[in-house]
Amino acid sequence: MRVRIDRNRCVCSESCARLAPNTFETDDEGLVTLLAGPFDGETAVRAAAANCPVAAIILEPVDR
Repeated sequence: MRVRIDRNRCVCSESCARLAPNTFETDDEGLVTLLAGPFDGETAVRAAAANCPVAAIILEPVDR
């Protein structure tokens, strides 16, 4: 799965950083950014995306 963040939508609720702290963090501008890894498991990342109030986290399948 590929994770993208639509920073134009982000309202910095920080729910993603609470649910998947090894994947997401808030930057100096108050917006969410992806960390370099190692990332949280898929369940935590999916929960973070599902709980984003503005759907700023986009999960895309990756062809293998």
